[in-house]
Amino acid sequence: MAEKDVLGYSSHDWRKHTDDAVVGTGSNLFPVNDCRVWFKHPRNGEDVEVDVSRLIRVFVNNQESHKRSVK
Repeated sequence: MAEKDVLGYSSHDWRKHTDDAVVGTGSNLFPVNDCRVWFKHPRNGEDVEVDVSRLIRVFVNNQESHKRSVK
């Protein structure tokens, strides 16, 4: 079982890095950890649901791996 930190997140939970991040439009801001994205997968047409914090994790990992391809 993964250990929990003082905020209650497990050692593998990326959301601990996005506690202060927000997403929104104009004056409507929402905590990233409470938001999800729904879309239709462009290759297989399936409906997909993803946590915004997961998208941030993937972006950061890709940015570190492929510094020139992620903007």
